[in-house]
Amino acid sequence: MPPARERVIEALAGYGPERPATIGTLVEVLGGHPNTTRAHLARLVDDGLVARTAIEAGTRGRPALGHHLTDRGRLVLEALRVSRPVSTDELVTAMAEHLAETSDPEVQARAIGRRWATQLSEPSPGARPMPPVDVVVGLLTTAGFSPQVEPDGQVALRTCPVLSSARAHPGVVCTMHEEMLRATLDRSGAADTEVHLVPFAREGACLVRLSSPAAR
Repeated sequence: MPPARERVIEALAGYGPERPATIGTLVEVLGGHPNTTRAHLARLVDDGLVARTAIEAGTRGRPALGHHLTDRGRLVLEALRVSRPVSTDELVTAMAEHLAETSDPEVQARAIGRRWATQLSEPSPGARPMPPVDVVVGLLTTAGFSPQVEPDGQVALRTCPVLSSARAHPGVVCTMHEEMLRATLDRSGAADTEVHLVPFAREGACLVRLSSPAAR
């Protein structure tokens, strides 16, 4: 299961049929754009891990939708919590060390980044296109980077789920992250937006710089 959907399942742990979680509630916990959360929930509902119910508000209009884990979803959550014998950082370090010894590690890293993007983000059919910065922030939030949009429009990554491997092999790991963002923008309809990730640009943060065609 992609890490982004794992975070959605974890966020639903405290909710049940009597008190389901709304999209707004989950977005407060997960961050990012509501459409991103909707897409993950739709997939989890299709997989039988999450149930969707209408919440009667006592007012006119369409009732809000609530979500909670099914019995199967709780079994999956329990398995995810206890069956992680190898940390993600250790696994990525091993992969980066292997790629660093190939003839063209950058090409390989970008190929992996594009594949990673398909697991972390799924365009919602019929959803309105989001601004590129919202797409990037939503993806980075679900991937565990704690992004923050700076006054100059750059996005600071204040945490990294694979920090040790990124420090040891930035040319591979950070290139992979950059290509993940580029591929996600392509899939969201913002292929004209250029993205550049600057590893360890300042103390405690990497930076993502976005530029539109008009700005170049």
